[in-house]
Amino acid sequence: MTGRVRAHDHRTIRSDLRNCTGDGVTHAFMVGLGETNFPLFALALGKGDAVAGLVSTVPQLVGAVLQTCAPWGIERMGSPRRWIMLCATIQCVSFIPMVVAAMLGVMPTWMLFAVASIYWAVNLGAAPAWNTWVGALFPRRIRVRYFGWRSRIYQISIMGSLLVGGLVLMLGDPGRAQRLLGIDMGIDLGLMAAFATVFGLAGLCRLWSVLFLNRQGEAPGLNLKNHRRVGWIDFAQRVRGGADGRLLGAVVLMTVAVQIAQPFYTPYMSRQLGLSDAAVLAMIAASFAAKSMTAPLWGRIAQKHGARRLFVWGALGIVPLSALWLVNDSFWYLLGLQALTGAMFGAYELGFFFLALESIREEERTSMLALFMLFNSFAAAAGSMIGSIALTGMGSLEAVGMMGGAYVAIFAMSAGCRALAFFACTTVREEVAHAVPIAMQTLSLRPSAGSFDVPEPASIEEAESMGTTR
Repeated sequence: MTGRVRAHDHRTIRSDLRNCTGDGVTHAFMVGLGETNFPLFALALGKGDAVAGLVSTVPQLVGAVLQTCAPWGIERMGSPRRWIMLCATIQCVSFIPMVVAAMLGVMPTWMLFAVASIYWAVNLGAAPAWNTWVGALFPRRIRVRYFGWRSRIYQISIMGSLLVGGLVLMLGDPGRAQRLLGIDMGIDLGLMAAFATVFGLAGLCRLWSVLFLNRQGEAPGLNLKNHRRVGWIDFAQRVRGGADGRLLGAVVLMTVAVQIAQPFYTPYMSRQLGLSDAAVLAMIAASFAAKSMTAPLWGRIAQKHGARRLFVWGALGIVPLSALWLVNDSFWYLLGLQALTGAMFGAYELGFFFLALESIREEERTSMLALFMLFNSFAAAAGSMIGSIALTGMGSLEAVGMMGGAYVAIFAMSAGCRALAFFACTTVREEVAHAVPIAMQTLSLRPSAGSFDVPEPASIEEAESMGTTR
């Protein structure tokens, strides 16, 4: 593949569709085997609970800041495809230090955060460019059906990657797996060797993804000069001067409230409850599966009752979830709670995207998605820092004898802040005329929210073609 624009005949389109699907499958396996295990790896290295929680949010903020350079990088390289391949290659290489650290059994905290920040910088930097590129790569008549199908394949691949990762980590700690799940693995791989294996597999999957990207052509008719970069001042004026301000403000407040507790579910499950790494991955899988399976239901509810009601109902469902973690420490109870959590976050996020979609013009899509991810990452980092300070500062609560000690405080604090954020969500008065079904692109998995998603490009165009208006 030379990168030149090819004639877009049926044979070429079929080839691009196959390679785009292959890229999705391999990327999904990288996500499930790689970034999902960063907090568990931090715990295995002997890092504190606060470090294990922050490693999933602070590097994302650093990456979100750096990914604002994506429009500049695309302009310099003259092609979204070439920029995406560069990001994917760097992402592949970022797993090498993780493999080496797992083999050595040691990694300085600063290096763990640095490697994770590089990973997230290129991960988030490629996402808006990918939306722009594939949105122009395929003919309009097949985009909606194809991306809906690709989204389902991606979700199945995520579940498969979590299964593979869980099995490998069970081989690394067979005694714990037998105590908790009654499964005799018969093999003791060693925990650090297991982490080296999953990170090595994640890197290989991303390398395979690069090969799939290389086999796809440049998008015909894509004129980068028509793509406008939205600056900070322009973005702030739009938010302050329009109804978007209420919507974005409510979402930022809810993100801060949620992230007070969410990054710390993994260390809570692993250290406080004593669950195996495989059991923790099963919890994440349950949340993601429920979120994916209920998406069609939420879409139909939005079409019947309106996107605003879906958004508000989802926000209401999110409020008590962190407090419910304190009710029971049974594995099966928590697994069911995780499924409920994924479903509620799915309703909330889908309602938000329905309300926000039509405000993004096609020529500003790359830049606006980058700014949205930046604001979301700022809010997530702020919430996680509040949770980290509370977790370390209230360590004396461990002596009280309550389940989880200091975790009781941050889970309850998160529930209270979610209730306040919910009232902000009720102030959103906007509505859409037609809630068109949206296929979502998963950017990352989250311990108690299923995943962080953005709409597939074809879904945005379909919403525009239906003439959604507030």
